[in-house]
Amino acid sequence: MRDAADGAVDSWIELVASSANGEPAPLDRDHVRYVTDVRERYYVPHFELQAFAVPVLKSGTVGSARPYDLRNLSTGSAKQISASDRAIGRLVSASGLLGGLGNVPPPILATLLEMLIATGRLHWRTIESPPLRREHVTAAGIVWETHADGRQRPHLAERPSTILIGASPLWYVDAEHLLAGPADVPVQRDVAAAIATAPALTAEQARRARVALAHVFTNTGAGGPSSDVHLRIIDRNPVPVLRLRSARESAAAELLFAYGDHRVTAADDLREFQVSEGGGLAVWPRRAAFEKHAAARLEKLGFFSLGDSFRLPYGDEFGWIRVLTGFAPQLRADGWRVEIDEDFPYTILDADGEWESDVFETSAHWFEVDLGIMVDGKRVPLLPIIVDALASNGLNAGTDLAALARRTEPIIGRLPNGGYVALPAARVARVLATLVDLFDSDEALTAEGRLRLSPLQGASLGDLAQTSALNWCTPSATRDLLQRLIDAGTVPLELPDTFKATLRAYQRDGVAWLQTLSQHGFGGVLADDMGLGKTVQLLAHVAVEKAAGRLDAPVLIVAPTSVIPNWRSEIARFVPSLRVLSLTGADRLERLDEIDGSDIVLTTFALLPRDAEHLTARTWSIAVLDEAQAIKNPRAKAASVARELSARQRIAMTGTPIENHLEELWSIYAFALPQLLGERSRFARLYRTPIEKRGDVIRHKALASRLRPFLLRRTKERVASELPPKTEIVQRVELAGEQRDLYETIRLAMHKRVRDEVARRGLARSRIVVLDALLKLRQVCCDPRLLKVPAAAAVRESQKLEALLEMLESLIEDGRRVLLFSQFTSMLDLIKPELAKRRIPFVELRGDTRDRQLPVQRFQAGEVPLFLISLKAGGTGLNLTAADTVIHYDPWWNPAVERQATDRAHRIGQTRHVFVYKLIAEGTVEERILQLQERKGVLASNLFEETSNAPLRLDFDEIERLFV
Repeated sequence: MRDAADGAVDSWIELVASSANGEPAPLDRDHVRYVTDVRERYYVPHFELQAFAVPVLKSGTVGSARPYDLRNLSTGSAKQISASDRAIGRLVSASGLLGGLGNVPPPILATLLEMLIATGRLHWRTIESPPLRREHVTAAGIVWETHADGRQRPHLAERPSTILIGASPLWYVDAEHLLAGPADVPVQRDVAAAIATAPALTAEQARRARVALAHVFTNTGAGGPSSDVHLRIIDRNPVPVLRLRSARESAAAELLFAYGDHRVTAADDLREFQVSEGGGLAVWPRRAAFEKHAAARLEKLGFFSLGDSFRLPYGDEFGWIRVLTGFAPQLRADGWRVEIDEDFPYTILDADGEWESDVFETSAHWFEVDLGIMVDGKRVPLLPIIVDALASNGLNAGTDLAALARRTEPIIGRLPNGGYVALPAARVARVLATLVDLFDSDEALTAEGRLRLSPLQGASLGDLAQTSALNWCTPSATRDLLQRLIDAGTVPLELPDTFKATLRAYQRDGVAWLQTLSQHGFGGVLADDMGLGKTVQLLAHVAVEKAAGRLDAPVLIVAPTSVIPNWRSEIARFVPSLRVLSLTGADRLERLDEIDGSDIVLTTFALLPRDAEHLTARTWSIAVLDEAQAIKNPRAKAASVARELSARQRIAMTGTPIENHLEELWSIYAFALPQLLGERSRFARLYRTPIEKRGDVIRHKALASRLRPFLLRRTKERVASELPPKTEIVQRVELAGEQRDLYETIRLAMHKRVRDEVARRGLARSRIVVLDALLKLRQVCCDPRLLKVPAAAAVRESQKLEALLEMLESLIEDGRRVLLFSQFTSMLDLIKPELAKRRIPFVELRGDTRDRQLPVQRFQAGEVPLFLISLKAGGTGLNLTAADTVIHYDPWWNPAVERQATDRAHRIGQTRHVFVYKLIAEGTVEERILQLQERKGVLASNLFEETSNAPLRLDFDEIERLFV
C-alpha cells in the first residue's frame, strides 16, 4: 500500500533519471523560457536574449507564451519565476547585457550561458524549437569559412554549422543539432572570445585583418581568415522577373531581380552579392540604375507601385489581359522572366484554331455572315467578339489594316462567359478587309451575332474564304450566286438582228456582263479604256433588252454636249430601229411629250440640272452617264440630280473612273450603285482617308474587292492586241535668252509669294495663290505673250513655239496627220498666224465651236493635215483615227486627261503606228508636272490592282519642288 511519500519518491526518481539523461526536469507549473540568438547587424554579430512567460493550464497543457521583460526577473514576484530565474535576472542587470554582446565581459557571459542552459529552458531562435542541450567540446580548433554571400566567418573546425559566442571560456551553438556549451580551443581565452565577435569579412577585409593581426594568429595559434581569396567581379545586369500573382483586390505584379540564384526587390538595401566560387569569391554588384529603369517600364504601362508590388488601377481587368497578351511577350523577348502563379485570376484562351465562316442568303439576295470559333467544345459567334474587341483595343475606321496585319500582339476579345480570347491580329485584319462594315456596323449585327449585308455588299463575299483563311461552310447555292456576281459576263448572249455590228470577243463579254447585272437588278461602271467601244457595248445591251421585251420605258443617256452628235450617229449606225429623242436645244421642253414614244432619250450634263424636274419625275429602263467623270464632284448640281434619277438599272461609262482622288470614284458609284459604298462621310472614314493618307494596302484591296463585281475595265494592251503600237516621246526644249530670264524672274517672285501666303494662311487656304503662280510659270514656258504683265510684253521670242513649228513642217512634209492639243485657247490663237505664214492648212475645235462635225469630217477625209484642239473641248467624244501623230503642246496636271486626248487617235479603227510627242520646257515647272503625273497616275491606273498601295498627296514639299 502506497503511503504519502510514495509520490515524492516517484518525482525524485524521475528527476534523477532525467538529469542523468541530460534532459530538464518536467515543467508542470507556470515558468519562464529563454530564447537566444546571434544576429548580424551590418555583418557584426550581436548576442540576443529574450524571456517568455509560459502558463501551464489545468489540463496540463502549455498555454500561449508571451514576452517577459528580462529586467523584471530579479524583482518580480510572479509565481512562475524560480530562484534560478532571479539569479539570471540579477546577472543580466549587473552585466549590461541589455546593451548588447559587446558590453558584457566574456567571463560573465560564460557564467550566464551556464545558468541559462542549466534551466533546461533555453531555446535557439524560436520558442517552438526544442531546448538546447549542453555539450562540452574539447580539443577543437577555430577555422574561417566562406559562406554563400562571399564573407568569411569563424567556426569550430569540422563543425561548419557552429556559431561562436564571445564568452570566456569560448562558447558555441550548433544550430543543426541544437547543442551548446563551452569549447576548449588552443587559444588564449580572451583572444578566442574576441575572435568570436568578428564581423563577417569580405575578401578585402580578410586580407587587411590577416596582415594587421598576423602576430596574434601566429603567436596564439588561432587560425586567421584566408588572405588569398580569388575575387571575380560579375559585370552583368540581373534578370528582371515579373511575377503575376493573386492579391486580395484581384491581382498584383511583383518585380524581382535575379542576380544569379539571388532574388531581391528594389527595396532591399543590399549593395552587392558575394558568392563562394571554389576557393574564390564572385562579387555581383547591384545595378540600381538598371532596376530603376525596369520599374519605370512597368509604370509606363500604367502600373503604380504599392508597397512591395505593382498594381493596375482598380477594376482594370482588361489591363491585366493586355499585360498577358502584349506586354509579357515583349518582356520575354527582351530577356525578362515572366512567372504566373497558378492562382492568378485571369486566363486567356487561344484562338489560333480553325475559324468557320457561313454566309446565308436570306431574301432577295440579302446576306447574313456568321463567323464562329470553338470554345470548350461549343461554337461561339465571333463577329460580336470582334466588334467588341475593336472598340476595346482602340481600333476604328481609320485603323491601318496593313499595320494591323503586321502586329504581333493579339487582339483581345471577351467571350460570352466573361473569359477572354486572343485573336491573331493578322487574321482579324484579313476578316476586316472583306467585312469592312464591322468598323461602322455594330448595329447591323443580328441577335444571333451575324452581320447583315445588302445584295451589293454581299457580292464581295466571294473572296471571304480566300482573304480570311476561314473554313468555308457556305451553302453551295449561295456560293454559286456569289461566284456568278464575281465572274459576271458568263451568261449566254444572243444579239438580235436589229443590232447591226459585229462585236469583238471582249465586247461580247462586256455586253454579257451588263446583262448579268441587269438580271440581278444591279447597275455598274463600264470603265474600258478610251477607244475600246463602250458606246457600241451599251447599244448592244439596249438592243438585247428591247428584243427581250424588257425595255418598257425609255433609256436615258446623259453625255457631254460635244458627244451628243456622236451618239446620234452611232445609234443610227448600230441600232437604226430604235427611236431616238435628243432633248437638246432651246425648244427641248416643247418635245417632252415625245419621251414616251422613244426608245433612247439623249440629254447633256449641262442641261441635266435645268431639266431635273422633268427627268427625275419618271422611271427609266436604264439611266446612262457617258463620260461619267463629269460628275466627279459630288457637290456639283449635275451629280446631285444624277443621283436622283429613277431607273431599273444605272450604268456609268468612263475611261477614267478616277482622275485625282477617291471621292470622284464615290461620286460615280453613288449614281450607279448608291448602296455599295455608303454615305460619303462613311466612305471617307473606311476607305479614302486610310488609302490616300496612309497608303493602307489591305484597305486598298478591300475596296477593289467590293468594286470588282460591278466594274468592268479592260485596257487596250490586254484586249485590243490588234491596235498598232503607240510610242510616247518627251521632246525637251531649252529656254534661252529673254524667255529664260523672264521665267527665272517670275519663278523667284511667285515662289516668295507662295511661301508668304502659306506661312500666313496655311496650305489649304492658299490654293488659289498656288495655282495662279503655277499658271504664270506655265504660260511663260508656252509663250511669254500669254502672260499679261509688262515685263512679258517686251519678250518677243518663244523657243517652244519655234520648236513646234519646226516639228510640224517636218512631220507634214513626211505625210503625217497631226492632232495638236493645248489647254490654252489663247496659245492656239498665237499658233494660227504662224501656220498661215508657213501655208500649213488646219482645222480647229474649241469650246466655242458651233459646228463640231465639220472640222472632224474634213480632217478624217484628209482635207487638212493638222487639227488644232483645245484640251477641254476635244479630249473626249471624238474618233480621229485618221491621225497618226499627237502633240501635247503643254502638259496637263492629270495624265488621264492627256491619255483621253491621245486616245482620239489611238483607238479601234486605227491602223498606223501612233507617235505621241510631249513638248516640255527643260528645267522648268513643266518637268515637275511630269513627275507629278507619274504619282497621280499610280492611283488612277492601279486602283483595281491588288498590288497598288500608293497614296495620293500634294503637300507643301511637293509644291516646293514645283518651284525649284
